[in-house]
Amino acid sequence: MTAFLILVLTLAISALPPAPAAATGTVSVSFLYMPPSQIEPTYHTAIWLEDESGRLVKTLFVSQDLSSGEYRMGNACPEWVNQAHWEKTDRSTVDAVTGPTPNVGSGALAFDVAKMNIGAGSYRFKLQVHISERYNVLYTGRLSIGETSNEATLEILYSPAKPPGATEFVRDVRARYVPGSPK
Repeated sequence: MTAFLILVLTLAISALPPAPAAATGTVSVSFLYMPPSQIEPTYHTAIWLEDESGRLVKTLFVSQDLSSGEYRMGNACPEWVNQAHWEKTDRSTVDAVTGPTPNVGSGALAFDVAKMNIGAGSYRFKLQVHISERYNVLYTGRLSIGETSNEATLEILYSPAKPPGATEFVRDVRARYVPGSPK
């Protein structure tokens, strides 16, 4: 009987998908937030990674106002809000990824994949910025984390559409992975 149980457990464990390999390196994100024109943007920002199925794997960054309550309003960064379940997220995770809302001008953020417990693999990188009212812009593209450096080719999507009379409030977004120990 014991041998049978060991055999069943061994078969069950071998059927499990392998855990993602540990990764080291940095995901670097750069962007340019343009000054307001006819519309006063909020610049509420969320940056996250999804798996190949479109499920949230890790929130990398959330701007302070979005993290502390704007996510409840339903207009700001809705794609991230719908997946993050921020109201259920433990406080230590919230504190670890929340930072000041980026200022107008060029900005850059760097994320240590080992410290954030992100395994090697192919991910959908997403950066969503709330512009005004119900208007948001989403940058999305594939980013591989593992042994080689790469940069995501980003697609720009507006929801529900580009704001009337609006200029490009967010430009020059880049997402890049570089393996190795962060400096």
